[in-house]
Amino acid sequence: SQTVMRSSVVLFRRALPQHCDIAVTEVDAEQSSAVQLPKSVNNMWSVVMLDDVVLSASSLLVSNVKARDLGYGGYGLYSTGTLTLEGGSSLYTRYCSFDGYTHMFYIYKLSASDHSVFALLNNTMASGTSLLYQFHDVTMSNHSVLRVVGNSGSLTFAILLYYAWTLWNSSWLDWRDNDVGVGAMFSYYSFFASVNIDGSSVVTLTGCKMGSTGLSDSLLSQFDAGYRFVAGCLTVAGRVLTTAAELELNGITNVTTVAACGECT
Repeated sequence: SQTVMRSSVVLFRRALPQHCDIAVTEVDAEQSSAVQLPKSVNNMWSVVMLDDVVLSASSLLVSNVKARDLGYGGYGLYSTGTLTLEGGSSLYTRYCSFDGYTHMFYIYKLSASDHSVFALLNNTMASGTSLLYQFHDVTMSNHSVLRVVGNSGSLTFAILLYYAWTLWNSSWLDWRDNDVGVGAMFSYYSFFASVNIDGSSVVTLTGCKMGSTGLSDSLLSQFDAGYRFVAGCLTVAGRVLTTAAELELNGITNVTTVAACGECT
């Protein structure tokens, strides 16, 4: 049944039970003041908070959340410490809408391994800075996937990278069909920001709409022989990029396959 919250936070802390499915769904949240969390000096403006959460062979679904921040402009979902997904675990945020928040999902640090999935799917933000703000390391390993697909909003950026993203052992970074209006798709927020990929992993960047890529240098900082980078059908400032040369002019370099619009990637 539908749940209505006012100035409330759903908090998950530390390790969750193994082999379980947890869902936060059908939430209508309106936040007009900050919430003081137990044993914390911080006041939170977030609907869902994850504090050093470990998912092991389990899933967490955040779905159909409609949230409005009437005050500070916090983070719709806020992960502090390290968010760990292991043993085929998944964290999906899908079909949510956020209004008045700075970032839809703020992650301090993410580690996913052994066929695990972190996904932001078909969410909307009325306005804000980013869909995903990563402050520390993101590591995807052993056939794990990070998906940011089908999200939209009037945003400054889609993805804010503050530190390194690393993919290895057949992992996948999947950015598709996101629309940030006149905003930029990426921002390397510090000198430490980078995307590093080994020779067995894949990056896809297709079908996105943006004002600019936000890249002054190559998206991929380090890559090993055998890697795959599939990119194409990107709309930048109203113009569809269809060739490798057009992609390179917008900072999308080291592409191994140029994807045509409507082509399955």
